[in-house]
Amino acid sequence: MSKAQHIPEGFRGQRLVVLPTAVRERVKTHPLLSGLLVTDAGIFPSAKSHFIERKDGIPTTLLISCLAGRGWVKISEDAVRQVLPGSLVWLPAQLPHAYGADEGDPWAIEWVHFQGTEVDSWREMLGIPLNGCILENSPKVAAELRLGQVWAHLDHGYTLANLAAASGALRSALAALATKLLAEKGQQSAQERVANSIVWMKSHLAEPLRLAELASYSGLSIPHYTVLFRRHTGFSPIEWFNRLRVQWSCELLDTTQFSVAEIARQTGFSDPFYFTRCFRRVVGVPPRKYRRVPKG
Repeated sequence: MSKAQHIPEGFRGQRLVVLPTAVRERVKTHPLLSGLLVTDAGIFPSAKSHFIERKDGIPTTLLISCLAGRGWVKISEDAVRQVLPGSLVWLPAQLPHAYGADEGDPWAIEWVHFQGTEVDSWREMLGIPLNGCILENSPKVAAELRLGQVWAHLDHGYTLANLAAASGALRSALAALATKLLAEKGQQSAQERVANSIVWMKSHLAEPLRLAELASYSGLSIPHYTVLFRRHTGFSPIEWFNRLRVQWSCELLDTTQFSVAEIARQTGFSDPFYFTRCFRRVVGVPPRKYRRVPKG
């Protein structure tokens, strides 16, 4: 299908409200709306040929809930990603993006544009990166968020009460989503939490280990995380982290001509002497002797 056939709106059964600019400017600093102001909202029950491209982004954040059918989204220079029934798409303000309906199975969506001082805090609570993301859910979960209620409040008019009700409906949906995501995180097994933190360790080997950050990443207190980690690995998080670093340093000793001090620095050891002690404890010999041992 050519781009000329793509349309941004005008679908059978659609519901759509866009807050007039004059109204938006008048209310955006009101104490009840400055935190979260809904500027546009709608329901597209079958958005055949739907297509939007914003090369310069927009001033508002956009949340799309896919109830049925399929679509796609592209944020900045990222690859095109498919949107399935139940998916929620978070598109941050100011970032270039494009999205649209699948040609063979066009999506049915509820969507909301919003702005305000609360937006970043909601994004952080939901664990959404700065460049946005797609949250995979079931169609049942997406329907239960009831984003369509946001449109319904705006459709009643632009009174302060209706605008506050629209913001309240959006807050309710975001809070329900946050509760669901936190519950899912809480259902992770102890082994999954430890495994996930080890994956995190492997991608941050050259950085200082922050036990509090690891525990928070796992959704646990520091003592609880440390006990679980030792139970599943036999080591404390710091001991395991240093073993991963030593393993990396062995590879550098075998494949490069870097000095021991430089390898210590590259693998996150600020003190070469501490590096040597850790290396000897793990490998059994100091780094220079290890390097002289024939390999292969």
